[in-house]
Amino acid sequence: MSDQNPLPGAQSVQRAIALLRAVARRNDYGARLSNLANDVGLHPATARRLLSMLSAEGLTSFDPVSKLYRLGIALYHLGSAAKLFTIREEFHTILEKIAEETEDTVFLIIRSGNDSICVDRIEGKFPIRALTIDVGVGRPLGIGAGSLALIAFLPHKEFETVVCANAHRYKSYNNLTPDIIREMAKKARKRGYVLSEGLFWPGVTSISVPVFDPNKNITAAITVTAISTRMTRERQKKVADIIKRHAGRM
Repeated sequence: MSDQNPLPGAQSVQRAIALLRAVARRNDYGARLSNLANDVGLHPATARRLLSMLSAEGLTSFDPVSKLYRLGIALYHLGSAAKLFTIREEFHTILEKIAEETEDTVFLIIRSGNDSICVDRIEGKFPIRALTIDVGVGRPLGIGAGSLALIAFLPHKEFETVVCANAHRYKSYNNLTPDIIREMAKKARKRGYVLSEGLFWPGVTSISVPVFDPNKNITAAITVTAISTRMTRERQKKVADIIKRHAGRM
């Protein structure tokens, strides 16, 4: 490794990154300090100091019994954040087109464990806007049209696993119950999309459609939300068809 770098501390950063990459290459079985130091051409004492710093930040982990280093949990969280950014970039243009066509607010919702997260929102041109959730805000899966769309179309066993796990949380949202969530999901499967008419947010109607990948896994849900007086029965189906048409191009 080159020692020539005009930026103070840059050499340490480069060495730390090199060690992180070396840990990644040996992650399946774990890596010993001597191997890592040899991989990147560092004295073991220097490698130990840098690895201690990486472990303190959660980027690596060290097992004092086996004396092995592995990648840390912080990298998982960074990877999850990068995934959110990638999904948002992939869908953003589609959301803009749906917002332009419906003139209403469009949300992109994804799953994170037993929660859903809003990762993007595009506001339409209609003067009265229903901004039911902000980007970055999470909800228990099942709460909100988009959140429900993420699980309503899952196999029954998977759906029930999530609903049972979140059952104790639903009461905090307008005293909703697992049975109400189950009934909404049942109707959604028959209809082909989730319809929420003032249930989660009074005076607001939401239409949400799940988006499937080529392996038929649900990757996200796209939701269009408007004031209920704007969402007639005829328009509800029209909006659902618009979402499906654009989502089908992903």
